[in-house]
Parts: sequence; structure tokens; C-alpha cells
Amino acid sequence: MKKLNKEDLPKLKVFSRKAQYNEYNSNVVTMVMWDHVYEIFYELYENFALILVNYHHRFGWLMPLCEEKYLTEAFLEMDRYSRQYHIPYEIHGMNQKLKDYCESHDLHFVYHNDIDAQDYVYDIEMQRSLVGKKMQKRRNHFNAFMKEYKDRFVYQPLRKEDQGIIFDFLEEWKNNHADPEAIEKEMKGIKRLFEWYDECEIKGGCIYIDNELKAFSIYSELSENMIQMHVEKADHTIRGLYVAILKYTLMHCDPKYIYLNREDDLGLESLRKAKSDLHPIYKIKKYLAYQGETKIIHADEEHVAQIRKLWKESFPDEDEKSTEFYFTHLYHPENTWLVVHAFKVLCMLQMREMTIFKDGHIQNTALIVGVATDPYYQGCGYMRMLMNHVLDESTFPFLLIQAYNWELYKPFGFEEAYLHFFSHFVRQGEANGELCYDSIHLLKLYEQFTKNKDGWRIRNIDYYENYLIPYKSMDSEIYANDQAYIIVNKEHSLVSECIYTDKEALISLLNRFEEIDVCADIAFGAYELRNSMMVRGSFERNEKLFISENL
Repeated sequence: MKKLNKEDLPKLKVFSRKAQYNEYNSNVVTMVMWDHVYEIFYELYENFALILVNYHHRFGWLMPLCEEKYLTEAFLEMDRYSRQYHIPYEIHGMNQKLKDYCESHDLHFVYHNDIDAQDYVYDIEMQRSLVGKKMQKRRNHFNAFMKEYKDRFVYQPLRKEDQGIIFDFLEEWKNNHADPEAIEKEMKGIKRLFEWYDECEIKGGCIYIDNELKAFSIYSELSENMIQMHVEKADHTIRGLYVAILKYTLMHCDPKYIYLNREDDLGLESLRKAKSDLHPIYKIKKYLAYQGETKIIHADEEHVAQIRKLWKESFPDEDEKSTEFYFTHLYHPENTWLVVHAFKVLCMLQMREMTIFKDGHIQNTALIVGVATDPYYQGCGYMRMLMNHVLDESTFPFLLIQAYNWELYKPFGFEEAYLHFFSHFVRQGEANGELCYDSIHLLKLYEQFTKNKDGWRIRNIDYYENYLIPYKSMDSEIYANDQAYIIVNKEHSLVSECIYTDKEALISLLNRFEEIDVCADIAFGAYELRNSMMVRGSFERNEKLFISENL
């Protein structure tokens, strides 16, 4: 492979234009600017160009530059070259279009959603005109600039001969910057752009105030309707100058371009805020893709430690005690499915089978619990892959699910099944009831309460003795009298389950508290309806539904 050179740059640009990725690392001008930091190697083939990056002695590929019909050929050559020279076959900055292509053409990669590498894309007309409510703040800054400097500033399109005065400006900038080393690296890249000015076809602009350079910009074409901003510097002590340099640069830009790519935020919070404040219209999602194949399996003993860790880290209401209880009493590997790569668990889904009394008879079903993806692999489609697999395999007439994010499961056919009343109860009189952990009494009340209900889970003594009472005792208390019981979360002051044969008996239990939030099938004063269960399959809703599952 060869190092970047001026002679081949036009050929590389032709392949880049054919690819039309809109992703800034695929821009040849980016490669020229940052070649001194990310060492760039390339090879030209008849139908495609391959780009290899060496950063701190770690090699990685960029997306192949070519038309879509030559992508498979390009990937095969990347694979061959990686094996021959013993370098990782991994692709950095892969966009969604290329990921979809790989998945549909059996090109096997494992994906990491690189959130810090997403490109911010803006509407050029919005940034140029500053029209609209979103632009109010920027418009105010620009108006302040014009009020102060209208007759004192001049905008000029960027010229090659401007490099001397630009570097004088950057030297002063570097000396006043918190990270002069980073500015020094950027200056080396800008110097390279001016050295290859004609080959890179860069454009931009300068703003002079009182004949002194105070701001400049450099951009290039990224695709047929998008430009990429490589550099934008302005004297930050002058209010509105950053808005002005961008506005005037875009005003002098070819009208065929309608989108502006301002690159990523490097995971820096300050840069993320600055780019977000400009109101991007979308971000270009990118992945790190490395060679490998994922598969869906049932869990076994070697995965338990990873599953347990993922369980605890994924669900905010789980702690060490509740996790220990779950994996001691409720976890079953045969009801746990995983997406794995080698021995690594990327995503998990757990089910718990149960019997439900529905439509006058007992039906077998399952509750989906513990759907979680390792944060490193979130946003890559592994949860969707696992859900579709499990749903396709299921033989139950319907499935239930509880979730933190209800909207996440609607695309899989889950719908709201049971809405409970959520109300704030204020003491109404005398209290009647005590702490109660008598499983026989609690079960008797439950069976009496559900006589005229539908959709309820069939419980027995074992359920109360070995699950509900010990599990809830970790963070809740159970109070009961002769005709009702309630489960009260101590930390959140919330009644999570109300079972009663007489409403007044229930109220007398609630009167133990000055005030408390209550989830129930009835309301106490002002209320809101909340979803507590979703269902997929043949499950008819009616007014008698009562679905309560505490885990």
C-alpha cells in the first residue's frame, strides 16, 4: 500500500464521489489534513479504493470507496490483505447504509455503536438565513455583531495567498488556548491543506475587522449535496463572530449544497453542547465493525457471571440483594436466550412461564423479563435480532412484558394490555391492619379478590412463601387485615399491590400512612392511568382485567 500523494489524489476523489457516504472520514480532504496524526495508506484497484489507517501502531480500515455493486469485491480484498499481513480486519466509521449492506450480503461482522463518532449534519439554509425559532439565539448574537461591526468588517472568500496571515492568527490562537498541542496538530493539518490547495479544492472565507483577520473557515465538498467544515476559527471575545463567519461562508457557498457536515464531537461534553446548540437536523450513526459472527443460543453455566452482571447494571432498581435472590430462585438457563460472539454475551432475554386465568379457563403463557444489551453493543440491532428470534419460536397464544421503555416494544407487536390507576392517597380516618407475612391468609385474600377478575396469574402457597414474601421483604412491607392486604415499597412510599374484598378495609390499611402513592385497580381521588403490562397475541381486553406481576 502507498502513502498519500498528490498524483493519486484525483483518482481517490473519484472513488469517494462514487461512494457518496456523507461520512467525513471518507472525504479525501480529511485524509490529507490528518495524515500526520492518523497515518493513511491506500491502494487503488480497478473498481474500488481501499484506505488503511495506522493510529498509534493499531491498524484499521475505513469504508471502501466505490459504487455499491463493487462492495463485496472490496470487502473480500480487505479480508485477504488483513490475513496476509496479519492486521485486524476491522472497519472504523461504518455508516448505517454499509452495515445494512453487510448484513444483507452475509458479510459477518460484530458491531459497536460508536456514539462519540457520530457526524452532526445541518441544514445550510437554516444556518445561512438564521430564520426560525430555533435560530433565535444565534440571530440575537449575529444582530449584536452587526450593530457593533457593520461598517468595520469585510468578508472575503478564502484564497491560497491567505495562508500567511491565517498562520499568524493561529499562532496567537495557540498561545491563548488551553490545549496548544491540539492546536499545533491542527495547524500542521491546515498547512498540508494549503500545500495541496488546488488538489484538495478547498474553499472557505475570512472576516477582517479594521483590516485585521479575526475569523476564517475552510470547507470542501463531501458529496454532491453536502459540504464538510474542516476548520472554523474566530476571536471568541467578539460576540456573534462565530455566527457571522459561518453565515457568510454559507452565503458564498454554491447553492447546490443543501447540507453541512460539522464532523463529530469526540465525546467531549463541551463540543457536544456546542454542536447541539447549532440544531443539527440529524446525526450520521457510525459503527466499529470487526470480523466475527454472532449467534443466538440458550444460556449455560459459562455465561451466568456475564448475565448476572448485565442484569444488575441494566436495571436501576436492582441491587446486590435482589440480584442474588433472582439468580438463586428465579433464573432458569433454559428460559434465557443470548446473542453471543465467541464467549461474549452481547444481549440477553429471559422469560418466566406462568399460568393465567383468562376468559374462563387456565392458559399457559410467559412473561418476558430481563431484556438487556451490553452498553458497548447497544444501538446495533442485537435486541431486535433476539426479540424476533424468541417471538418466532414462541408457541404461547400470547406473551406478556413489563418494561422501562414501553415504546421500545410496540414495533414487535406488543400493545398496552392493562392500565392501573395511579393516585395519591391522603389519610381518611382510623387505621386497621398490621404487618403480615402469613402466606395462607395472603393467598386466601388473593383468591377471593380475583373471583370476579380476568387475566390474573394463578398463585399458590409456594408463590407466597418462596417468592413474593421473601423477595418483597428486601425493600417492602406487607400490611393486612381480615379483608385486604397491601405491599408498600419503603424507599419510594408506593403501594405496588392492593388486594381486597372490601374497599373500606383497603382504605383502613392505607390510613396507616399520612399520605402515599397507590397503584391499584381503583382510584382514590385525582388519578392518572398508567400502563403496567403489554401483551402480544390473542389476548382480549375487558373491564375485569387484573394483571399484577411484581418482578
